Amino acid sequence: VESGNYLLATYRCQPNTKQLQLKIRSIEGQYGTIQAYVTPRVQPKVCQLRQYFVKPLSLHQRVHSFDEARPTNTLKLGGHFSLAEIHSWVCFCLPEVPERVPSDDQVTLNFRSTFLDTQLECNYKKAEAVFKSDNVSTISIIKDVVSKKATERKINLNLSYDISDESVSHTLALLHPKLEHQLLLAKKVQLIDALKELEVHEGSRECMVPEYQEILDNADQLLAEFKLQPSHLERLHGMITDLFIDKFKFKGTNVKSKVPRLMSVLDDYDFDSLIQLFAGES
Repeated sequence: VESGNYLLATYRCQPNTKQLQLKIRSIEGQYGTIQAYVTPRVQPKVCQLRQYFVKPLSLHQRVHSFDEARPTNTLKLGGHFSLAEIHSWVCFCLPEVPERVPSDDQVTLNFRSTFLDTQLECNYKKAEAVFKSDNVSTISIIKDVVSKKATERKINLNLSYDISDESVSHTLALLHPKLEHQLLLAKKVQLIDALKELEVHEGSRECMVPEYQEILDNADQLLAEFKLQPSHLERLHGMITDLFIDKFKFKGTNVKSKVPRLMSVLDDYDFDSLIQLFAGES
């Protein structure tokens, strides 16, 4: 967009509207400020500006535990930064982190992705920080954002990381049920018209197996969900693409030219083929 904005939407309320709710789906790694200009129907004309910051890891929430049994990727940072500075960078990246600097010398915060159920542990103190996650893309986002913040403050960082190939398969396995659900949804929708014709021809559903009866019972819900499928699939494919690029970025390999091949595998989705593609590029 020429103005530099990723979103521009205008909504004119109907008369007597008392409340309006708008929902926006965020993508982790893409962050910035949403500005809402609210103009009520009053005289003289006035406008109220409301601002909402979308954080780089906006889909994470605070939890009280971290599962050490999961395969883990680790990012370590060192440098001449204070506890207040590293805390401000974590606060910038993640929701539910108070702006006030903790009184303890060392801080540990745990988070969970509300979409994927992956996890993140942030452990930091003056001049040192360690981030652990079972999602490579989460580590990549933290690395990029914190590096940018340190550069703005003219602070040199010493970065080291340990990337687990097993964690990539683990993350793909978490995405698999969501992709499979969308594929199954498409198959069910394709059957609806034929099942309705069969119902009219036979005069009842008793000749159908319970699975087909259930499809007819939920036909309206399935069609409504299917209408939203393109955006859901695009979101899932985007996550897998980011995971693909991030995994090999840490290994020093640029695989953006391989993305069309990845999309081909996703269009004709098979979990084993996807795992082979991720492993085959090593």
